[in-house]
Order: sequence, then C-alpha cells, then structure tokens
Amino acid sequence: MKRKLDVPSAADKRSSTVNQFTGRPFSDRYHAILAKRKQLPVHQFLDELLANVKRAQTTVVEGETGSGKTTQIPQFLVDAGYATNGKMVCCTQPRRVAAMSIAKRVAEEMDVALGEHVGYTIRFEDLTSASTALKFATDGMLLREAMTDPFLERYSVIVLDEAHERTLATDVLMGLLKEVLSQRPDLRLVVMSATLDAAKFQTYFSGAPLLKVPGRTFPVEIFY
Repeated sequence: MKRKLDVPSAADKRSSTVNQFTGRPFSDRYHAILAKRKQLPVHQFLDELLANVKRAQTTVVEGETGSGKTTQIPQFLVDAGYATNGKMVCCTQPRRVAAMSIAKRVAEEMDVALGEHVGYTIRFEDLTSASTALKFATDGMLLREAMTDPFLERYSVIVLDEAHERTLATDVLMGLLKEVLSQRPDLRLVVMSATLDAAKFQTYFSGAPLLKVPGRTFPVEIFY
C-alpha cells in the first residue's frame, strides 16, 4: 500500500525553530528580521503567488519599489520546495552590485552563510557551492551559462527581476527562456518589475497570470 508523504509547507518551514539548511536552531537575529519581513506588502500575497507558479509556467509580478518582492519572492520559492532534488532557484539582476548586496541580505534573512545555501555569480566571481539552493546572478552570467547548458537543467525556477530596465542581456534572456519553457514543462519563470507594461509581457508569455503587489515600505512624496 502506498503511503502519502507529509511534505512541510512553506508556512511550516518558516514557523519551525530549526533551520532546514543548517540543522541548527534559528538565531535571535533571524526572528527579529522575520518580524520585519512579515510587515512587507509582498508577504500578504505569498499564497496567491505560489498558486500562480504552480498553475502556470510563467507568472508576471508587478510591485512597487520597497514592497519586498526582490528579497522575499525567491525565498518563498525555496521554502515551497522548488530547490530540492539538486535543483536551484535563480534570481537575475541587471547589475552586479545589486546581485551581491541582495544575496548578502537574503543569506542574513535565511540565517545561513553567504556562499553556501545562498550565493551569487557575477563576472569574475562565483560565490556558490554544491549546497546552494538560491542563487543571485547577473542576467549576462545566466546567458553565458546557457551556452554550456542550453536547457538550464540546474534550475527549477528562474526569477527575472527588474525586467523593465530592458537591458540587452535581459531581452535576449527572455527570448531564450521562452524557447526553453516550451522544451521543459517542469521549469517555472517569474518576471518581476516595479514599473512594467504588464499586458505586453503577459501577451509575450502566452497569457501569463499577473500578480500586482501594491504598497511601499516607506511613504514617497513627489515634488515638481
């Protein structure tokens, strides 16, 4: 008789007192940061995001600067079990400084050492290991990786961040990923941006669902 395995949900993993990656209890700093993370606007859309990612190959996320999408959404995907069986979650950034600083912050939030379970890859520097579950990389580095691994077999989810910047590497990567998605039904793509013509991206990716994350962490005043 087959027995159903109890796979812990993303919420269970976050409420656990033991870090699933290190096997050690979470530090006091982790709990202090977690309390602030739960106040971010994007945290309210966790279930909706995971439902969209499960249902559709591509999901478009439109969220204002400061909503927490860049640091939180890749972590949600890791907690949901997309970084198992030797696969990784990859989040791309147009700039190398952003990839480095976001990876450092996310490693702190996940209570792990940078370069082990959370790492980054930029030109001339690869701070990842065999145990890396979440990787931040410049879009140029992911393109370079696609030359040796055309189907990007190492990844279960690719998060394309700052898509509105429309750099050459980002645009080429979108075309490449559209081809890869048709060959790999198991691969998931999340396209994220602060100011995005979402309808065009939805059309390009065959009617991908749109998730809008309203709200900022801090009030923004505009002066003319």
